[in-house]
Amino acid sequence: MITVSISVNGEPIFCRTAVNKGKNYDGTHNYLLDCGTIVKHHRKDKAIPLAIKMLEAIKEPGESK
Repeated sequence: MITVSISVNGEPIFCRTAVNKGKNYDGTHNYLLDCGTIVKHHRKDKAIPLAIKMLEAIKEPGESK
């Protein structure tokens, strides 16, 4: 499991978690986010690109994505 947290002045304002759900034929792994979204990620790319993908799945209030 991986957790990414955003804090402002030491106070967490958002947290996103993901669980690795297995490998695909193309070498990527499926990560199931706490919001139900699946993110594909190559593990060789390490954690920071995965964290960015996780944060990109955040929908701000009033945002239509």
